[in-house]
Amino acid sequence: MKKPKAPQLVTVAIFTTITIIFWVFMGLYEIITSIPDVEVDPELLKPIDPTLNQEALNRLDNRLYFEEGETYSPSIIKEEPEPTSKIPTPTKRPEIVIPTEPMPILSP
Repeated sequence: MKKPKAPQLVTVAIFTTITIIFWVFMGLYEIITSIPDVEVDPELLKPIDPTLNQEALNRLDNRLYFEEGETYSPSIIKEEPEPTSKIPTPTKRPEIVIPTEPMPILSP
């Protein structure tokens, strides 16, 4: 008994599918095994100046530092009401209220 031959289009489709699968796996293998080129900005590769900047060190003393608990929430600042007169008056700084009790936690 004679075996029926597969149509030529089916044979081409099978070999094409095998070729595509092989090509994808070879591409993935090449990506995984290759070493990427690392580009570093030349500015980062410059040597660091070993001398201390005395001016910058002197400016550190003039900075404002806060200790823990010295910062305030902006939600507790009282604003002065706008004056109704048209005469310009010097503006006052907002009064800062320091809470004496912890703020309650609101739950839904």
